[in-house]
Amino acid sequence: MSAARGQRVLVLNAGSSSLKFALFEGLERVLHGQVEGIGAQPQFVCGEIREKLPAGTRHNAALERILALMRERGTGTGNLAACGHRVVHAGTAFLAPTLIDAQRLAAINALRALAPLHNGFGLDAIEAMRTAAPELPQVVCFDTTFHATIPEVAARFAIPTSLHAAGYRRFGFHGLNYEHVTATLAERYGPSATARLLIFHLGNGSSICAVRNGRSVATTMGYSTLDGLDMGTRCGAIDPGVLIALQRRDGFTLDSLENLLYRQSGLLALSGRSSDMREIEGLDEESCRFALEHFCYWAARHAGSLAVALGGVDSVAFTGGIGCGSARVRAGIGAHLGWLGVELAPERNAHHDAAIAAAGSRCAVWVVAADEERAILRHVHALLAGSGQASRPRL
Repeated sequence: MSAARGQRVLVLNAGSSSLKFALFEGLERVLHGQVEGIGAQPQFVCGEIREKLPAGTRHNAALERILALMRERGTGTGNLAACGHRVVHAGTAFLAPTLIDAQRLAAINALRALAPLHNGFGLDAIEAMRTAAPELPQVVCFDTTFHATIPEVAARFAIPTSLHAAGYRRFGFHGLNYEHVTATLAERYGPSATARLLIFHLGNGSSICAVRNGRSVATTMGYSTLDGLDMGTRCGAIDPGVLIALQRRDGFTLDSLENLLYRQSGLLALSGRSSDMREIEGLDEESCRFALEHFCYWAARHAGSLAVALGGVDSVAFTGGIGCGSARVRAGIGAHLGWLGVELAPERNAHHDAAIAAAGSRCAVWVVAADEERAILRHVHALLAGSGQASRPRL
C-alpha cells in the first residue's frame, strides 16, 4: 500500500447504533473514536472525551460532532484527500471498492433491501459527508466483496435457477476484517500463514471464514447476516421449517419474525440475561453457562464444515470483540477442535498473546485485533493512487 506523505484520510464505519471514525495521516492513525448509543443514549467517545449527546442524535448529527472535533484538532474537510466508508452488502452489483458518483450512489441505494438493518446506516453516513464536503472524493468498501472468490458450488442454494439469478445466493460478510486479518498474517508470517486458514470473527455479529492461499472459499454467513453462528441477538443457523411454522401456527408477521430472528435470539435468548459475552461469563447461572457452551459448540461445528472446504486446516485466527477478548471462548472452541490439531497454550491464551498455540499444536493459532478501518484505508489509497480500479455497478 502506498500513501502520500501527509495525506489525510477520514474513514467512517456506520452501524445501527454507532458511527466509528478514524483519521489517518499517511498510514498513521492520528485520531479515532465513535458516537455510540445512537437511538438510545448517544455518547461521543474519543480518547479522554466522554460526552453525552442529545437523545435524538442520529448519524448526521454524530458526523457533525466528529467533524467539529477534527476542526478543533486542526483538520477541516478541506485538508482531507478522501473519505472512506463501510457498507455491508454489495449484492452482485459491485465486486470491488468504488469511488462514489451519482450513478454508483443510486446503485448502492437500490441495495438497501438486501441488508435492511445494515446498509441504510452506511448510506446515511455517505449522504451526510456529501452534504458536509460535496467535492471530497468518497470511497465505498463492501463487506461482501472479499467473498467474491467463493466458488459457485459453495455460493448456490439448491433452489430454482430463476431465484438464484434473481440474487438469492450466499454472499458472506465481515469481509473487510477478514481481509485485514489475512493481510496482517501474511505480512507477519509469510504467505504460508494463509494457505489453509480458519478465521473466527466473534462479536455481537459472528462468522467464520475459510481462507485458502489468501482468498475466501467458504463462510458461515449467507444471503443475510443471520446465518451461521450464534450471535448477540441473532439466531444463526435455523431450520427454515421453523420459520414457516412460526408464521402458519403462531401467527408471526414478517416484521415480528424479523424482530425475533435479529433482535430477540442468540446469546440473549439462550442466557435469558444478556447479549454481551462479558456479562454472560461473569454470571454464575446455569443459563449463562449453557449459552457459553452452545456458542463454542456450534462455532466448532461450523468450523468442521469449513475444514472440509479447505481440505484441512494449517492455522486458526481469532478476531473481533469476543475473539480477542474472551480466553474462555477461545479455549472452549479449541477444545472441540483437537481432532484438527488445534491445541492452545493455557497461559498464552489467558494473557491474550498474539500467538496462543501450544508447543505441540499441529495448527498455528493467532489472535488478531479487528481493524476494518485500516482495510478501508488500503482501498482508499489504492484508488487515489490509481493502482486500484473503481468498480462500476453491474446494472
